[in-house]
Amino acid sequence: MKLCQFYKSAEARAADLAKRFPVGARLGLLVGGKIVDITDRAAKHHDLNDPQHVGVLTAAIAGTNEWAAFRSELKGVTADSGVDPSSVYFGPCVLRPSQYLDFYAFEQHVMTMRKKRGLDFIVPEWYEMPCYYNSNATSFLGDGMTAYFPKGEGKIDYECEMACVIGKVVRNATIEEAKDAIVGYTVLNDLSSRERQTRVMPVNMGPAPGKDFGNVMGKYLVTKDEIPDLGACGMRAYVNGEKWTDGRYGTVQHSFESMVAFASTSRTFYPGDILGSGTVGTGCGAELGKFLQPGDKIKVEIDHMDFVENEVQHDS
Repeated sequence: MKLCQFYKSAEARAADLAKRFPVGARLGLLVGGKIVDITDRAAKHHDLNDPQHVGVLTAAIAGTNEWAAFRSELKGVTADSGVDPSSVYFGPCVLRPSQYLDFYAFEQHVMTMRKKRGLDFIVPEWYEMPCYYNSNATSFLGDGMTAYFPKGEGKIDYECEMACVIGKVVRNATIEEAKDAIVGYTVLNDLSSRERQTRVMPVNMGPAPGKDFGNVMGKYLVTKDEIPDLGACGMRAYVNGEKWTDGRYGTVQHSFESMVAFASTSRTFYPGDILGSGTVGTGCGAELGKFLQPGDKIKVEIDHMDFVENEVQHDS
């Protein structure tokens, strides 16, 4: 199933996402190409004001023990009461995750970026473990929202990624437990302020200042059963309609299950937590030697998961 959180106006979306705990979105289900509001149906099964659900409604519901029964009920939902997706305003499919980790799992991207820094090899540790940094879980944007980069940034960039969404509390997970904890997947555009990132990287504390200002999460949390072959999923990016990226998830070195297992060592993940795959090969302007300009529109899409498109601008 494809679950989303949506608003009836851009103003309502902006006001809600500005809150510490956004709660104003409606819960939607994509049926027959239409968005059906299933908020009231969900309320019969769950206390939507439960802190476990606030901001992470899609993931919290899809990961609960009651999901099987609720899912059976949703099979009877038709598109009759639905609306066209173009008529709603999508929030991130998880409004406010408590944690957002981004990994570095595609060899082509890693090798290309290292060569650009004058390094002609990948350290052996990269092949041994799925490494990550902790990013800003409060900065997610939805499809159609303007992404504001730091004022004066000269190398505005995108990163074409996939994300997995945690649906169950998990800690010290085995690979099988990690697989079970993943409720679904979504599109991720990990926006990058490359000049800012380059300035801080020599300190060896990670790229966070070049990332903290914003990231874009997909419209839909796509449950695992909707995707017949995750590895076959194409990952593409377009700038003003021109294709810049054309990759495939199956080229990844470390699986999402291995990411969850590695990162959950002495750490607890909760419903709605987001783990990004890292950038697919050819998946950013820095790899390609070209960058976005204010006013450009960047579209990232993944097979079975739809797309997100956002205009980029400098912050005022």
